[in-house]
Amino acid sequence: MFRIVIAAAAVLAATPALAQPAPRQGPPPGGARERLFISPAGEPFRGEDGLAAWFAGADADHDGALTLDEFRNDALRFFERLDADGDAQIDGPENTLYETKVAPEITRFDEPGGPGGGPPPGKRPLIRKVDRHAQPRTGAARFSLLNEPQPVRGADADLNQRVSRDEWAKAARRRFELLDAGQSGKLTLEALRPRLKR
Repeated sequence: MFRIVIAAAAVLAATPALAQPAPRQGPPPGGARERLFISPAGEPFRGEDGLAAWFAGADADHDGALTLDEFRNDALRFFERLDADGDAQIDGPENTLYETKVAPEITRFDEPGGPGGGPPPGKRPLIRKVDRHAQPRTGAARFSLLNEPQPVRGADADLNQRVSRDEWAKAARRRFELLDAGQSGKLTLEALRPRLKR
């Protein structure tokens, strides 16, 4: 019981740090609804071009291309942010903080385009031809390059409700390979843009 109280206290103490936006993000301008981009690791970027903001930060050598090492290092940086108690794993309470404080949009049903969400106020819904075989995008996938509704849970390979640092690194490799359709070993912003569904 004492261990649970200590663990809960550590997570609650870390809550303000998790609730803060990532250093590369800016505050919302004047309360207006911003566009949201969720990086392949699950990090939210709010602003006009979140994809470009994420890419610029992940491109450590600023050569206009992401290698697997840069991609994985960026993912591990975000892992460290989510691992509030520093035990090299993201557990249930830390995942809950991710869903409620860091990227709450992924669980909301009232977001335009979200499950159960409608068009923005004053806009008529678009009538689109529906592909019956296409998987609908839900959760984080609505704002991301990958069709992965919950990126933190998606990295839990052994399904034990905790994500280890090793699982996170392996998930980063898998995600990089999915995005590197041409198997060139590099990702470019121009090649990634068409994958972002808006």
